[in-house]
Amino acid sequence: MEFAEFAGSVVLFLLMLLVGLELSPADFRRVLQSPRAIVGGTLAQWILLPLMTWLVVDAVGVNPVFGAGAILVAVAPGAGISNIFTAVARANTALSVTLTATASVFAVVTLPMFSSLAVRFFLDESLTVEIPVGLLVGQLALTLLLPITFGMLVRIRFPAEARRLAPHLQRFTALLIAIVVAVLIAVTPEEQTHFGGSGRALIAATIWTVSAMAIGWGTARALRLPSEDRFAFLIEFSARNVAVAVIVGISGLGRVDLSFFAGVYMLVGYPLAAAAVLWRRWRLGSHP
Repeated sequence: MEFAEFAGSVVLFLLMLLVGLELSPADFRRVLQSPRAIVGGTLAQWILLPLMTWLVVDAVGVNPVFGAGAILVAVAPGAGISNIFTAVARANTALSVTLTATASVFAVVTLPMFSSLAVRFFLDESLTVEIPVGLLVGQLALTLLLPITFGMLVRIRFPAEARRLAPHLQRFTALLIAIVVAVLIAVTPEEQTHFGGSGRALIAATIWTVSAMAIGWGTARALRLPSEDRFAFLIEFSARNVAVAVIVGISGLGRVDLSFFAGVYMLVGYPLAAAAVLWRRWRLGSHP
């Protein structure tokens, strides 16, 4: 676990550095000139994602532990990987970064409220939720703000060097990811790769991810945002911060089983988001 945490942090830092190399202050100025995207996108995540989650877990009939865990995933802020997916898809990366940062800041308030309601509704328990503020602040600073800012500064000060550096950094990061995945597969005990009674949860996670994509796209369309913003919403709504959901379940609520749905979601949520990115890249290539 220590290796996974360290290696994952290094990979995420490098990936977000690559995102920063593609951004400029002008990108964020354009986002701030249209605040309805930030306000509308943030409110829709707070209201529509928990409501959709309740409908999905009720319709599929997952057990209450998975249902409560699904709410934790839904109310967690967007993951840093959403910014990476958005950048690879050539959508509005500055909007994605801004939405992630906004949701992470407000999660200090929204996470305890929705988490306690989920536990009370699904498990009929009343628990005091301890939110990992330090984790949220640390993730926001070390895996989002710092590498993106550094990448932007390199692009501004040394544009030619930044263009030459990006392909080499991409190849190195891809190699590092392959090594990390191979090591984790080799050292993970077989019994830890299976979750009891996760069949329905896997179906629920698949439906949840597709529904979150549809809500993100539909929200952006209702706000009359352009295509690159709509795709940023699609990814931001569906790629949630699993680390926060797991920490809230284990440390904040004292229930290890509340992290199980997050594990199941990772099996389908991120791959489906990656598939959406590939589809957009194909569409952009087919219709230049």
